[in-house]
Amino acid sequence: MRSSATWVRFLTGAGIGAVLLAVAAACGGEDPTPTATPTPTPEFFDIGDGQVGDTAAFETEKWEERQGGTLIFGSAKEVTSPHPYTTTSSVDGHTKESTWLEPLLQLGGDGSLHPVLATSWVPNDDLSVWTFHLREGVLFHNGGEMTSADVVWSVNYIRDANNAARGHGDIAPLVRSVEAVDRYTVRFNMIGSQPSFPVIISDISVLSIIPAGSLEPGEIQVRVGPPGTGPFKFDEWVPASKTVVTRFDDYWGGKPYLEKIVFQLIASATGRGNALRTREIQLTERLTPIFAGRVESGEIGAIEVSPATLSGYRRVEFNVESPIFQDRDLRLAAIYAMDMGKLLDEAFFGLGVLIDAPVPPGSVWDEALKECCPRRAGDPDKAKALLAASSYGGERVRLIVSRGQGEPIGESLSRQLRDVGFNVELQVLESGVYDDKQSTGDFDVTPHGGSWGGDPVIDAASRWRCERTERHYSNQSRHCSAELDALIDAYFGITDLDEKLAQYKKIATIIYDAAIVKHMGWNFTRFFGWNDNLKGFEHRGEGGYTRGPVGGGLWRVYFED
Repeated sequence: MRSSATWVRFLTGAGIGAVLLAVAAACGGEDPTPTATPTPTPEFFDIGDGQVGDTAAFETEKWEERQGGTLIFGSAKEVTSPHPYTTTSSVDGHTKESTWLEPLLQLGGDGSLHPVLATSWVPNDDLSVWTFHLREGVLFHNGGEMTSADVVWSVNYIRDANNAARGHGDIAPLVRSVEAVDRYTVRFNMIGSQPSFPVIISDISVLSIIPAGSLEPGEIQVRVGPPGTGPFKFDEWVPASKTVVTRFDDYWGGKPYLEKIVFQLIASATGRGNALRTREIQLTERLTPIFAGRVESGEIGAIEVSPATLSGYRRVEFNVESPIFQDRDLRLAAIYAMDMGKLLDEAFFGLGVLIDAPVPPGSVWDEALKECCPRRAGDPDKAKALLAASSYGGERVRLIVSRGQGEPIGESLSRQLRDVGFNVELQVLESGVYDDKQSTGDFDVTPHGGSWGGDPVIDAASRWRCERTERHYSNQSRHCSAELDALIDAYFGITDLDEKLAQYKKIATIIYDAAIVKHMGWNFTRFFGWNDNLKGFEHRGEGGYTRGPVGGGLWRVYFED
């Protein structure tokens, strides 16, 4: 699921409708007029006023006084790999996006698109061609200048299914070809009209730019992160331990304050909280509401906390290629065995909202879903009946979860599945091993997480499309439907909200009938926490470590004596 495009304005049906109308109206002239306060009007997709890296503004922030120091960031999960394209979701993506990798453009906190490596993007009349003008003078961490050749190479590398890029499922079905018009201009020739294309690529999980030739064809495992264009450069990666980045003094947006950031794996939320209290770390993520409450009550001092209220969507996916869950009736038996209300109580202290898809409760998407796909509540008797009528003979069901945050989920799910007659083996794995097993299909059932990105089809398209490679970095359920792919392709060309909702119901119905996923809940509030002498940290609300193109994040973090 896309992570960096999660914004408050999308949480209501009215906001979604306004955005869609704005997309439809955004194919005007060659010179968009910037708007100081973007609103959901025809100017919605114009270039925002604030650019990433307003060096003049930063000169007033007294860089010489604020620069210096090493930040130890307590990470809930390890960076699985420094590869820029195969591992860019969740903590992997947040770590890379906040430090060494950058997209062409990015959504701002108000929902408007902002320039990052591209300074403008203009469609033709029918939105079948998008032309991007690149920022000049941007240097990669190896000292070379970023040009259109690097963008073309990066896009084509992702388009090649053999490279197992996570963004392949987003880009390949949309882009017919990409070409360098000149040194700083790139033209995307689309497959049909693609009004949503700028939004889709405003996330490094879909597209980030690295120097041409940085990876060999089919290179999936790397130990050194290729050069990016971000404010920090890759320095070191120790599997299941830490990732280290250092300051890039030639960053096009101005030098960051910190000299170094160490992303230190601390899988336990309790461990992260204790390390923050003892100042072994200075900033951390995914603290529990209980810890945050103790901080806010004054019981724990010298720490600040902030909720990531748009994070925490959870689902359970079945591997339809596993010997057990090839059988739809067995998938249904498992779905009815799972009581998600009980899981919320056991694993999340009752926090969260039950959902039927990764959409905000009460939104227009949620209302559409209720019309096609009624909730399959927990029903142990129905689960037992389906199991008894099946060919299941007590074979082992491998339920894999990640160490730390996945353990309470796994314990609850495994108990519920055993209660109806499944023989469950719960495997608690380090996050790197967990991710690898998911990508290779070495599991029967597993939980996943994500955040709301503004459009349930754009967010999840790559997860449901057929992925015809051995490793599945996006569609890990391995369900493949030509009809579903065609519906998703058609959806991307629709701009009218009512038509989108009708198409969404068709897409949701296929997924529902296939019984490949059980949704847990939405909005399990997580908290960031940091020592009170750390200044300048802001986040977007969905779990990412960077505020966005107007500043904040880790780029402008500094220590106050």
